[in-house]
Amino acid sequence: MNFIQTGFLVGGLAVAIPVLVHLLSRWQVRRVELGTMRFLREVMQDGAQRRKIRRWLLLLTRMATVAALVLLFARPYLPETVRRDGDRMRVILIDRSASMGMPGNSGRLIDDAMARAAEVAGELGSDATIRWAWFDAAVEPFDGSLAQLSAPRSVVGDTNYLAALSWARDRVAADPNVLADVVLISDLQQSGLVSDALEVAALRMPKTLPIRVIDVGRPAANNLALQTVSMSSKRIDPNRDATADVTLFNFGTLPMEEVPLTATATNGSRSVRLKKSINLPGGQAQELSFDFGKLESGTWQVTVQLDVADDLAVDNRRMTAFEVAQPAPVLVIDGGSRDESRLAESFYLAAALRQSKGESTLKTEKDDDVTEHRGLFEPNVVYLFDDGLPELNFQRTPLVAVTDSGSVTAQSIQRLEHYVSAGGRLIVFAGDGSDDAGGDTLRSGTLRSGTLRSATLDAWQQSGLAPGELGDPIRSGAMPFQIASVNADHAMLIPFGDPQQGDLGRLSFNQILPVNAAPQTHVLARFEQDHPALTRHALGQGQVVWFLSSADTSWGNWPTSPLYLPLVHQMAADLLGLTGEGKIRFRSIGDERQSGPVFVTDNAEQNRDSVRPVSTRASQPAQLRFERLGFEQLGDALYVVNSASKESDPTRVSPEQFVDHFQITAADSEAAEIAETVQGEHQHELWPWLAVAAIVLLTAEFSLANRTSA
Repeated sequence: MNFIQTGFLVGGLAVAIPVLVHLLSRWQVRRVELGTMRFLREVMQDGAQRRKIRRWLLLLTRMATVAALVLLFARPYLPETVRRDGDRMRVILIDRSASMGMPGNSGRLIDDAMARAAEVAGELGSDATIRWAWFDAAVEPFDGSLAQLSAPRSVVGDTNYLAALSWARDRVAADPNVLADVVLISDLQQSGLVSDALEVAALRMPKTLPIRVIDVGRPAANNLALQTVSMSSKRIDPNRDATADVTLFNFGTLPMEEVPLTATATNGSRSVRLKKSINLPGGQAQELSFDFGKLESGTWQVTVQLDVADDLAVDNRRMTAFEVAQPAPVLVIDGGSRDESRLAESFYLAAALRQSKGESTLKTEKDDDVTEHRGLFEPNVVYLFDDGLPELNFQRTPLVAVTDSGSVTAQSIQRLEHYVSAGGRLIVFAGDGSDDAGGDTLRSGTLRSGTLRSATLDAWQQSGLAPGELGDPIRSGAMPFQIASVNADHAMLIPFGDPQQGDLGRLSFNQILPVNAAPQTHVLARFEQDHPALTRHALGQGQVVWFLSSADTSWGNWPTSPLYLPLVHQMAADLLGLTGEGKIRFRSIGDERQSGPVFVTDNAEQNRDSVRPVSTRASQPAQLRFERLGFEQLGDALYVVNSASKESDPTRVSPEQFVDHFQITAADSEAAEIAETVQGEHQHELWPWLAVAAIVLLTAEFSLANRTSA
């Protein structure tokens, strides 16, 4: 007998209360000799024996009543051990990972697994319940009988045994009143296992659940695999050769000679096809490169094909993609003069943009002494005092950077507003205008002094380019301003989320421009006292980023910090859609797609903050995972989907090693019946009988108490 509420059993100590009451009642009796009662002694002695019996009965009745009440609250029950044929359930898991596409006895290994599953299902009676499920990286259950289902035509996923066994465990736990067992049919590929301790702790399979492991794998397999195909960058300069680096691995024991490979690069209108051959020793890797030469601007898709017949075909093809594009032109607006270029506001900003990292660096020797380096950005500095503001077109100039918000005329601000509204991107650094040694200077028709003039401030406010209500610049005291918080979840600032990679809190500023941010403005970083440091907001079809300190050393020495260059690059790259994963994204079979509807921007370069939903094809719900190899366009993003490289390794484990790895209970593979007995813990509760017994005992106690004296 078991109990549901075992805590109430502590109340059994209350059984001692009637005993104490009984003993105390005996101590209160006093013997009094009365002469007049002498003749009644014989009558009293006759009833003494009956009273003594009633007192003991009363004591036992009270003790039984207390015990019955304690048991009533503890809710005892008797476990059920009788089962019928209809109470048996078998969970059958069938591996459909990529390695199951290898040749087997009756076609492929997946076909052999289907045949064995039919045999296992037929071992039980017709009343038994069979639960079926495929598994690779994820588990996909299916209803009906196996006869209604055919083997998958394409198997490309990677193996995850933990996910399969966890699903079976939860399925059995959902129906605890059945006799259940699990059958797992697989080639037992070692790549599906991870860590013994981690997987055992995560699985926690009940020891009473028997699991039968059926191995349908090949004793030995011969596989030559394309492990990786990569470009030097996802963005390549048109004047630079596009080269694909390929890594192959021979998982067999015998060497392979003159293995042919074909690499094809296409942009939709033109294709470049290259062929090579390579020798591969057994159990070793080799690398080679395909040079496609200089390619036209655009997005190029690359497919490398291994033209050889081996046991596993899914890893004989691998894809990648890259973009051929000129460095993005950036117009840098300086309110000063070209004659003062070494001291100009634009000096640090233009130098940082030119020093883009070598993702798309071009080194061209024009002569013995001149070397040209091209990066992600191509800055062009315009000096308003000398040249004025040129014509702005967001298609030719996708990004404009203002180095000093106080040195731009109201007319220029109005033209910048039209540029951004049409789809341009703008970076604005704070500033209070330009001074010379003599004091105020008249430049471009607008008076400048040591503070941001009201005419310029009003022009920024009225244009909608300002991130909110701008104030007058404020200087720090003895301690400089520092960046106190950063939104590291935003694509622009992800690299600064790890302090070891770049702690923006180390930067110091002597002066900042205070802003009361508008509701539609995203504040990405803040100075101390909650002053915005970096903001971003949309205006029309474009985007505006403000950094609320100077781009040069006039408001602090932060441009001399090692963090200046990466922060400037992240601001510019994010506005151009080059941060995060970018337009080209790499996935493996079984990876999850983005949740919700697909979003695209109103133009190819626009940032992700301004997006609109696009309905899926034929209004059908999108698939949850990538299930096909190749290229897939979703919105502005091109997804390159490859098979998981770990599936290429054909190394296997034995059923005994598999059972020992997961610490599960192995079932007798010869037994058709399930030997373990599962008890239902909520059957045959005894509380109704205890309730009746308690009522009877209370009635008896009341009757005996009224008829029994001390």
